[in-house]
Amino acid sequence: MKKDVLVLVKGTQVNDLGEADTIELITEGTFFIRPQSYYIVYNESAISGLEGTTTSLKIEPTRVTLNRMGKAELKQTFEKGVWSEGHYVTDFGTMVIGVIPSKVEVDLTDMGGSINLEYELQVGRQKISDNRLWITVKED
Repeated sequence: MKKDVLVLVKGTQVNDLGEADTIELITEGTFFIRPQSYYIVYNESAISGLEGTTTSLKIEPTRVTLNRMGKAELKQTFEKGVWSEGHYVTDFGTMVIGVIPSKVEVDLTDMGGSINLEYELQVGRQKISDNRLWITVKED
C-alpha cells in the first residue's frame, strides 16, 4: 500500500565548539507500507542543499537505511551503537562518511508517525559533529 504524505525533516548539527546549525524542510512525499518495514520517499530541495536528489528511507523497528540518489548519492544505515560507513558522492568528489548512532527511535504506524535519530558524524574516521535528525510523516 502507498499513500501521499507530508514529510517534515528537521536536522541539527552541533560542532565541537557547541555551535548548532539547524535546517527544516517540509515537502510532499510517498509513504509505502510493507509487512516488515515502511518506506518514505521524497525529493530534496535547495534548503537542504541537495536539490536534484531523491531521498528514500527504509524504516525497520530498530534500523533506518537512508538512500540518496541523483545529484548527490549516499547509502547510510542507522542502527543504535553500530558503526556504518557510506560513500557520499557529489559533483565535487567522494567522501567516506561514518555514523555511530546513539539513538534510533521509530514510532510509525500505517497512519504515519516519527523517526528520531541521534548520531556522531565522522569524515575519514574523524568526528565532525553530533547530529539529530527528526522526521515526521503525516497524511497529506
